[in-house]
Amino acid sequence: IIGKCLFCKSQLCYPQAVKVFQCVTCDTINDLIPSPGVVPEEPLTLQQIDQEIERARAKQIKTGGEMDYRDLETLLKEKLKKYAAFNASFSSGRPITYEHCGVNLADAKKAFSKLIAMPDTIALAVMTSVEAILKRPGKEIREKEDLKFIMLVFECPWLSRHRTPQESDYHHNITKRLFTIISNLPSELHKYLSNWFASMTTQIFHNRINFVNKFITQRLSNQQKSNDRHQHIIYQSDARIQAAARVMHLFFKANQPNEKELLDSSGKPRSFKDLVIIPNTNNSAVRSRRIPIDEYYNMIVDLIDLPADFVAWETRSAMFTFCQYPFLISMGAKMQIMAWDAKRRMEIKMQKTIEALLAQKRQRAIESGGDTNGTLLTQAELQQAPLLILRVHRNNLIEDSLTQLSRNEMDLDKSLRIEFIGEDGVDAGGLRKEWFLLLVRQLFDPQYGMFVYDDQSSHCWFNPASFESLDQFYLVGVVIGLAIYNSTILDLPLPLAVYKKLLNTPLALEDLAAFRPDLAKGFDQLLNYEEDDVEDVFCLTFVGVYEAYGESREIPLIPNGENIPVTNLNKRDYVERYANFVMNTSISDQFESFRRGFYLVCGGHALSLFRPEEIEFLVRGSAEPLDIDQLRSVTVYEGFNDEHDVIR
Repeated sequence: IIGKCLFCKSQLCYPQAVKVFQCVTCDTINDLIPSPGVVPEEPLTLQQIDQEIERARAKQIKTGGEMDYRDLETLLKEKLKKYAAFNASFSSGRPITYEHCGVNLADAKKAFSKLIAMPDTIALAVMTSVEAILKRPGKEIREKEDLKFIMLVFECPWLSRHRTPQESDYHHNITKRLFTIISNLPSELHKYLSNWFASMTTQIFHNRINFVNKFITQRLSNQQKSNDRHQHIIYQSDARIQAAARVMHLFFKANQPNEKELLDSSGKPRSFKDLVIIPNTNNSAVRSRRIPIDEYYNMIVDLIDLPADFVAWETRSAMFTFCQYPFLISMGAKMQIMAWDAKRRMEIKMQKTIEALLAQKRQRAIESGGDTNGTLLTQAELQQAPLLILRVHRNNLIEDSLTQLSRNEMDLDKSLRIEFIGEDGVDAGGLRKEWFLLLVRQLFDPQYGMFVYDDQSSHCWFNPASFESLDQFYLVGVVIGLAIYNSTILDLPLPLAVYKKLLNTPLALEDLAAFRPDLAKGFDQLLNYEEDDVEDVFCLTFVGVYEAYGESREIPLIPNGENIPVTNLNKRDYVERYANFVMNTSISDQFESFRRGFYLVCGGHALSLFRPEEIEFLVRGSAEPLDIDQLRSVTVYEGFNDEHDVIR
């Protein structure tokens, strides 16, 4: 009959009468009739291990010989010999929920830290059991109660130990089995694992990411030693790398609680805003931790043929691609993909432009009765074909730019060149940078009224009361898109929330706090106020307020909101509606025009590889201050020295 492996889900053909078979893909033994083993009457605990260590120590003191851990070794082999037994070890005695895995991980960590300091026979006893269980679990893992074993294996410190090549290979083989099983678990069990990963401390979480990345690195490195990068890409058919990428994705989701994967004990999704400002949330580790995106980058991935990987992903090939898991690809590599994609699009556009120009010349030749066989383009026409040339007046920059960009919407993916009317000069990049600088300075000028500024945060936001046409916001989007497309850095005071909205990433109250800190602080005070007299103390109603050129305008957040007071019962609803009003509904028209302009230029698939913070980096560059001392230490002077007046 034809069926699937219970663990890697590969399609297999096996005799109908068999009850056990070995998968030819993942090498795991499948028991069609579950045989997970029997849970011992007393599963393994930290106390049992401590007792055996004390007995060995007492025996050593009594006999004067060496420490004898054979009884401890026997205990470990007995208690950990089958899936059910290992799975029941170090139980917390608490029910399994999205917030608790049912394992006393602190006890497990203490136990393993003691065992790793002992002779290798102890390590072998534990890891042999782990390997045997992963090779033959005895049953399909479908229930949340079965996941405790996986959490315990992650705690095994031996897997990260690589004292010899043989030990590294042994642990690599165990790890690949672990990742294969995890990656093919039902999505509901993935939700449990993501929540449990999210509860880890920052350091442990960081260690787990490194653990997965080291596996991917070793796997890719071994392939590259025996495979030229220009030959067929082996990793695309490597199920083990794909499994590791899926496991890393679980850790990535655990670090992105706004993805609505984090659940409370009832199974109801918790929004990110609940984890940021609203008090008394259950998962404080998530609320305080943000692992930067660059923690996930794998530098070995940067060495593969990423354009080929991108094309395979873009064409929805059935093969595995790293572009499916872009958090593994570094910022620099993504920029290379975007540049490659931009060049490809430019070449396609140039070819179409040349074909259109030739068709026009032929048509004119036909109409004039001339010969069409020798129709060629001039050198000037060939030079201008791949370019988007804007001719603008300095004293009418916004209007000229908007008019010409609107006329050339189909050519925005060409390389940009600027000509200032009435001025000499050939744009070798300098005029383009000047155009960006002058245009952005005018568009973001507070006096122009398109954006409102917050003095405390130094950020700006879309002005809901702007008198400027929506075409101006469209122009801002086009300009930012062109800056990315033409590798030009802009000094824009836009908060991260703008780039989140561009990528449809859910916003949080912390995003509001980034550009309206006083408003967010007021919300925090309201939400943390525990008395029953909220209505009398805060005197608020369900009304959103914004300033329109010196006057306050009030917009009801709900029907008849101006007459509905904010109380202790509805304050949470009020905060969510007000935050949504500020970040979404009050500026929806302005932002949609801005988005349309941005995506008109950057609408390629390469953009979707980036996270919001990476898009911000593309636009603004690094926010880290320059280390002047380090820069000075590597500077080589020509015609000057470090003591010269010009340098100092």
